[in-house]
Amino acid sequence: MTQVRSQDTGWALYKQLLGYVKPHWVSFLVAIVGYAIYAASSTALAEMMKRLIDGIQSPDAAFRLLLPLFVVFMFAARGLGTFLGTYFMSNVARNVVHALRCNVFNHMLHLPGRFFDSHSSGHLVSRVTYHVEQVTGAATNAITILLREGLFVLGLLSYLLWTNWMLTLLFLAVTPLIGGVVSYASKRFRRISQRIQDSMGDVTHVASEALTGYRVVRTHGAEEYEKARFARASDYNRQQKMKEALTKAVSTPVIQLLIAVSLALLVWLAMSPALLDNMTPGEFIAFITAASLMAKPVRQLTEINSEIQKGIA
Repeated sequence: MTQVRSQDTGWALYKQLLGYVKPHWVSFLVAIVGYAIYAASSTALAEMMKRLIDGIQSPDAAFRLLLPLFVVFMFAARGLGTFLGTYFMSNVARNVVHALRCNVFNHMLHLPGRFFDSHSSGHLVSRVTYHVEQVTGAATNAITILLREGLFVLGLLSYLLWTNWMLTLLFLAVTPLIGGVVSYASKRFRRISQRIQDSMGDVTHVASEALTGYRVVRTHGAEEYEKARFARASDYNRQQKMKEALTKAVSTPVIQLLIAVSLALLVWLAMSPALLDNMTPGEFIAFITAASLMAKPVRQLTEINSEIQKGIA
């Protein structure tokens, strides 16, 4: 029950973060269009491989002219989509940071005195600076990857199903295993991210207290005490950061290995005579190309959990 309640609270907070994006829906919509163009043009790479292989077997004058033009158009469209998505999503991101910081700061100014008495200035400053950046990572960076790579994956899946739906279903059989790894990593990322936020507040508090009251520290000869105190706070932050790095370093290769195994199985099955009889050489190469292109966006989609969990921690 506690785990379910925690997940519900996390997604409720994430939806609240997304609310800051709504005032900038025009820029957000342009970014979505840009990422859709990027996904479509990137998926077209597999179709280009199909036409290249089939065209080599039966070349003609039109093929020699149209294929180079297709390549130029594909990369030009991809560049346009990347520009629209990156620029307008960055515009949304900075506006979200500005709105969050102003709201947090304005809210703090109206809090009662007992709140400031019970919280260190370091923790409060950390909320306005470091915590807001973490939240922005969830509301913008994660959305960027989700849209760009998510649309790319949808495009590739649609192309795979259109080329050979039987092989595509076999390829998707590994999805539950990937989902299990992602679920475990997500829970661990959120626990560690909460500790990182708290530890950053401790580092800021200890440093601010010692530097602001340097006269008191020197009067009482407490330099060594403050050095040890700051070292403990900083070392705890280092430990939590390394746990986060370890989780990411382990989960990503495991997911990539699962994808590689599914691709190897896919190639083995696709080489069977029964399936090859129904596919041209170009279709076979295009299918393998599209399936191989899935690895990078799937990996990036799994990594956004670290950003999301940082934001809702």
